[in-house]
Amino acid sequence: MPGYSMKPDEILDLRGLPCPGNLPKLLIKLETMNSGEVLQLIVDDMVALDRIPLALQEENDFELLSVESTDSSNIVMNIKIK
Repeated sequence: MPGYSMKPDEILDLRGLPCPGNLPKLLIKLETMNSGEVLQLIVDDMVALDRIPLALQEENDFELLSVESTDSSNIVMNIKIK
């Protein structure tokens, strides 16, 4: 999946919050955003690397644009609201 280079509309930093607790917070945030906007999610729980993309696949309202792991063990996901 290629990186996403444009500036996101909003950033949600959920570092320190393990799965599954970070997923409901993500979905609530996405529901407050408008069509076409991009949310950048930052997490540090490796379980989120599997669970969040799977959960987003089940939703038709969101598109996972990119997933990147950084050297500091953070995971950055860019999600577009359809």
